[in-house]
Amino acid sequence: MSSTFSTTKFLEKYKSVFDELPIGIIIVNDAGKIIYQNLCLTSLLGDYAAKEVDQLLPGFPKHLFTADHSVFPYSFASVVKSTMANQMHVQCRIKKNQDNNLLVTIADVNIHLEQIEATEKRKNAAENLLRSAVIGQGSLEDALLEICRIAAESMEVTRVNIWEFGEDQSSITSLINFDNRVEGVLDNVTLYRYQIPNYFRLFETEEIIPTTDAVNDPNTAELKTSYIEAHGIISLIDVPIRISGKMFGLVCFEDTMSSREWDSGEQKLGLFIAQVIALTIETSRRKKTQKELELILDEKRILLNEIHRRVRNNFSLIQDLIRTESKRAQDDFHRDLFKDLRNRINSLDMLQRQLYQSEKVDRINFRDLVIDLVAGYRATFAGRNTDFVTTLDQCELNVAKASISGLLLNEITMLFLSENSHTEKKETISIRLKKINTHVRLSIVSSIIIDKEKEREKMLTSFEMAEKLGSKLEINRQNGTSYEISFES
Repeated sequence: MSSTFSTTKFLEKYKSVFDELPIGIIIVNDAGKIIYQNLCLTSLLGDYAAKEVDQLLPGFPKHLFTADHSVFPYSFASVVKSTMANQMHVQCRIKKNQDNNLLVTIADVNIHLEQIEATEKRKNAAENLLRSAVIGQGSLEDALLEICRIAAESMEVTRVNIWEFGEDQSSITSLINFDNRVEGVLDNVTLYRYQIPNYFRLFETEEIIPTTDAVNDPNTAELKTSYIEAHGIISLIDVPIRISGKMFGLVCFEDTMSSREWDSGEQKLGLFIAQVIALTIETSRRKKTQKELELILDEKRILLNEIHRRVRNNFSLIQDLIRTESKRAQDDFHRDLFKDLRNRINSLDMLQRQLYQSEKVDRINFRDLVIDLVAGYRATFAGRNTDFVTTLDQCELNVAKASISGLLLNEITMLFLSENSHTEKKETISIRLKKINTHVRLSIVSSIIIDKEKEREKMLTSFEMAEKLGSKLEINRQNGTSYEISFES
């Protein structure tokens, strides 16, 4: 609307509309007489009737009657007399029409101040909920009690209850039954669907359920005697609590002092409180699960340590027995047989150690196992005329394939070392581990020439192990001897 208007045309066009507006409106002629006031202002004034504008609005700027249209719209503050209240602080906005009449809109500042105070109170409640050490670090029961205490104060209600649905939503049980009229909390109660079926059907909508007149509202009729009248509840509002997208329960705000309309700001605060409750319960569950997992992990860690200790002890015992029996061997064949057996046990011992140190229970770092085996060969055969060269890619294998591959590597290496023990010529055994995507290739190469007869005698089990890997042991005798096996990791 422009800053000028015709009074007659305005009343014809806007009177019915302005009578419905929640702010006061008057039209004042150039003599200061009030020629129109809308219904909102009439209801605010009550029995008080003012004919002159300066009677209604003390300090009204009379110079506006003769002022040029360029100064409009014009704003000023005043105090309105009323029989409904002692006084109302108002903010006025003034426009001038073509007839030199003034259109004055009158807004009750008290209402805006109340809205600002309510908004500030809700903001403080939200900050208190988020900052509370009890909610963040305390037990679930203490956290929910603190939420109820802050919620009762911020929502200005007597009672706050947090409810959890039972299995299949056949019942609902209070987790916290808070009433600020008593110290502590009241006993928790359970309500069953068969007792209040209509009220339970409201929950299925998963919507906020505001009730102004709890005693006479048909939605709460089933609760009238047993719950509402028993606790003196006048108004209540139920807000759904959702966890992981599913209905967990409700938070119910109950006023025992006065009837409440539950405006949008209160409903939004109720939703925020429900979200804080959901977050608190989720956090408590997560902490509980974490503690349970930590206990299980500690038990497994103790068990694994004990298994590892016993396996190592058993391997040591077996090696000692083999070493003792090998001293009774009366020929080289049996002495070599005991030595090969001891080396196989040593290979399995190293594999078990790698498995124990691995972060994964079903896979080990095969590269580290090869390094340990080679270190063992160097220590065992120190002073021999054999050196080792390794070229190893990072490679993880499951326990079965790592075991077979480790034993296979040990068999072939021991064959080279045995063949080279009868000469003083300096030789090198080269061990290569290559991994491309899931394909693994293990090569053991040396210039040492292996006797075929001895190879058939010593490596029968090696061919069998290669078949278990789903591969064949390939042998090349050009410029020495090389053994190669390829398989999928």
